[in-house]
Amino acid sequence: MENKIEKKPMPKWLIYGLFIFKFILGLGLIYWTIYMTLQSNVGEDDDNAFLSTYHNVDSNFNNIVNNNSLFESKYNIKFEFNDETIVGLSYKDIFLSQRAIQNRKIRKNILKVGNNSFTIKVQDKNGNEIKNKKINILVTKSTNHLEDVTLIFNNTDTKDFKINSIGYWNITGTIKVDGMTGTFYIKTNAKNFM
Repeated sequence: MENKIEKKPMPKWLIYGLFIFKFILGLGLIYWTIYMTLQSNVGEDDDNAFLSTYHNVDSNFNNIVNNNSLFESKYNIKFEFNDETIVGLSYKDIFLSQRAIQNRKIRKNILKVGNNSFTIKVQDKNGNEIKNKKINILVTKSTNHLEDVTLIFNNTDTKDFKINSIGYWNITGTIKVDGMTGTFYIKTNAKNFM
């Protein structure tokens, strides 16, 4: 004859106690998640592509492309970033990952750790220099805004600035002439050339 061991059900107080414990633990974890999210400033470190929020860029991207086409139909633009020359408004880098820079032959190592110089030439289609222009540029790291450099060109062509670290950088900005706006976005990196 076999001995049968009779299984006793869990006491009700233990079942209710475990349920209450799990419920309170779940509420505590929800509260902790919300608290930690609020402390980390999520959403405050936006991309700033084209000197705007990504919401604006996303909803107005067709307008940006059309405005660039109209702008380039009236003006010639030439950027000289240290030793690199870029002709025309460039925004297609916004579609590339930062790692695409590793495989590039152009637009690579545009920035230097230390002193940098940017020159922007805007001419009409007859080759006449446009004097009355406003250019805003943001040079920013792709990971944070701690080392951002803002350059404002009011009727000038060249600005000098300094950056302090290597890594991946974005150069974005707007050019305004006679009520028209052109935008650009360039992904590059900075190297230490010492």
